[in-house]
Amino acid sequence: MNTSNWIGLFNRAFKAMDYRLEQVLQLQSCREHWIQAELSLYAYFYDNLEIWTDADIGNGKKADLYAVDEQGRNTMVAEIKCLGDYSQSKCLEGDWSIRNDIERLQQVDCSTRLFILVIPHLDEGHAETRVGARLRAENWAGQEGQAVDVALSSASVRIWAV
Repeated sequence: MNTSNWIGLFNRAFKAMDYRLEQVLQLQSCREHWIQAELSLYAYFYDNLEIWTDADIGNGKKADLYAVDEQGRNTMVAEIKCLGDYSQSKCLEGDWSIRNDIERLQQVDCSTRLFILVIPHLDEGHAETRVGARLRAENWAGQEGQAVDVALSSASVRIWAV
């Protein structure tokens, strides 16, 4: 599969989980793990592809999702972040941040490297914050390319090939 195929698969998977994602987004401690599991299950049951978690990408670091070929080489690695308007600004820059995840992915020798950002919609009556505005507007992958945006009822999903 090429990068476009992987992005298409994740686009379809997010649309399939849309209804349940609304509830999961309220569960702060498990939502990224749930999303990872749902993406893996969708790939397996609908596209007959195996996606695994916790890819060892060297130097004691891991990526959230990965797929391998028959020789055991990574063919896709992905990092998922679920951040919203009330996330701390340190989640954007520095250690354990969007920037850090993207830099780590860029160092992986793999044909498809994806960064996936899930941004829950604001509840009615709440104003967008500066952090939320950056999440929704900034091109986090820089020169690598534009995001593929997936509009859901409870969230916006942005996917970059890095």
